[in-house]
Amino acid sequence: MLEVNKGIGNPVEFRGLKGTYLYLSAGIAISSLVLAVILNGVFGLNVYLATAIVIASAGGGIWYCMRLSAKHGVSGLLKLEATRSQPKAIIISSAKPFAKLRETKRPRS
Repeated sequence: MLEVNKGIGNPVEFRGLKGTYLYLSAGIAISSLVLAVILNGVFGLNVYLATAIVIASAGGGIWYCMRLSAKHGVSGLLKLEATRSQPKAIIISSAKPFAKLRETKRPRS
C-alpha cells in the first residue's frame, strides 16, 4: 500500500541545504541584492565592481552555509547554539543539595 504523506516528517531540502541552512542561504541571497542596490545607488560604485563584490560575498556566504550543513547536519546549527549557552562548569559551594538528595532516597528493604 502506498503512503499518502510520504515525506511529512522530513526537513525542507534544496540542493543539499537542509532546514535552517536553507533559510540562512535565502537570507544571504536577499542581503546580497540589498548590498548591490546600496553599492550602486548610494555609493555610485561602478556596476562591474559592485557586481563582482556582490557575487563574491554571496558565493562565499552560500559556500559557508553548505560547509556548515555538511559538518553539522539538519539541526546542528540549533545544537551548536544550545551548547554555547550551556555553562562550562557548575560550581556548588555547599553540600546542602547532596544532603537533601540523601534524605529523599528510599530505604532498602
